[in-house]
Amino acid sequence: MGGASHEEYFNRVYAETNKSVSRYVVSKCGSLQDAEDIIQNIYTRFYRRITQKGYEDIESPEAFLINIAKFECRTYFSSKKKNEKVSNFSDYTEEEMVKIEEEMSRPQKRLEDVMADKLLAKQIFDDIMKSDSLTGQIFYLHFACDMKLEEIAAQLDVSLSTVKNKLYRTIERQKKKFKL
Repeated sequence: MGGASHEEYFNRVYAETNKSVSRYVVSKCGSLQDAEDIIQNIYTRFYRRITQKGYEDIESPEAFLINIAKFECRTYFSSKKKNEKVSNFSDYTEEEMVKIEEEMSRPQKRLEDVMADKLLAKQIFDDIMKSDSLTGQIFYLHFACDMKLEEIAAQLDVSLSTVKNKLYRTIERQKKKFKL
């Protein structure tokens, strides 16, 4: 088990599970910023685990990651309730942090394709997030995680008409605001 095999395994699992893990976390969070922090913690813990103990015993990486996600969500929100800062990396060595940062900072091919529109997309997304967190969750789950509207309604425990109204009205508002 060399370092390259760990990285290859991590990259493959990340590509296969990122959408489902993101769906789970976003459905449990009130804000996408919290969700992003939690998702980063999940994959950081996963990377650390496979580099320290290997991955041969992990039968289902997705189930393994969802269990980490459950723990991370509980930990994150229990510490947030106590107004404590979540300690994400305090027990990592400097070498481990360098490896994790290198891995997490690798450019994603998807981003290279949309670089020209990235600023506009960020402005639109930031504007949507200002409206309310439910609308932000709906947009993230639909456009980033490719979930169907019925799935989103079930996941967020709201009616399908609420999901449709928030999605379509916000799209129309964004088209007018950004002249699209």
